Amino acid sequence: MSRWANRRAPGGFTLVEVLIALTLLALLMLVLTSALSSMGQVESRVEQRIEAADDYRLSTALLDDALGRVSARRFASGRVDDGPTQIPFFQAGPDALAWIGVMPARFGLGGRHYLRLALERGAAGGQLVLRYAPWDGAPTYDAWGQAQAQVLAAPVGALSLRYMDPGSGRWSPVWPPPGVAAKDLPVSGLPAAVELDLDGPVPAWPPIVVALVPTYISDPSASGPVSGGGRGQ
Repeated sequence: MSRWANRRAPGGFTLVEVLIALTLLALLMLVLTSALSSMGQVESRVEQRIEAADDYRLSTALLDDALGRVSARRFASGRVDDGPTQIPFFQAGPDALAWIGVMPARFGLGGRHYLRLALERGAAGGQLVLRYAPWDGAPTYDAWGQAQAQVLAAPVGALSLRYMDPGSGRWSPVWPPPGVAAKDLPVSGLPAAVELDLDGPVPAWPPIVVALVPTYISDPSASGPVSGGGRGQ
């Protein structure tokens, strides 16, 4: 009996003990892998939010500079009704806006440009795009497909624009507001502000309101009061 007991006293592990150890090790590895994956996802989301916040900051700064300084230079409107005979180039609708403005030099351009802000759709979905082309003195511009483009936000499902009447303070989806007589328009022929509302970016953009400053000094042909300093130049 003692010889048999001595034979069954090896120093290793039994098969059951090995299986238990492997199972525990597999569970531990599964927990560690899940934890590392979660940490990676959190880090990725944080980086995406930081990148989105930077994009929002840069885009709003560009809009504030480019849209804030709108040319009030007047051109013949070609109208034969009781509308104004001369108007600035400012084509304003509920989902697109085109104007003549000054691109800020800090974006590598500078100088007067034709500009258009609109929602453009492609294979990757909708994008808020600012297109621009150097101003050549012509009263209008239509070759937007050939103009340079800067994507400000993506993906974008919808774009809504509104324009503030400086006289009444009311917002309108088009400019000039429907039913407003030419004599009741501001001297500049431009709204006081533009509101931009986007649906789609993550994280969501709050509505952006940009005050318009007509550039009377740099547009001597424009009528209206002249003020010095600031963005009006």
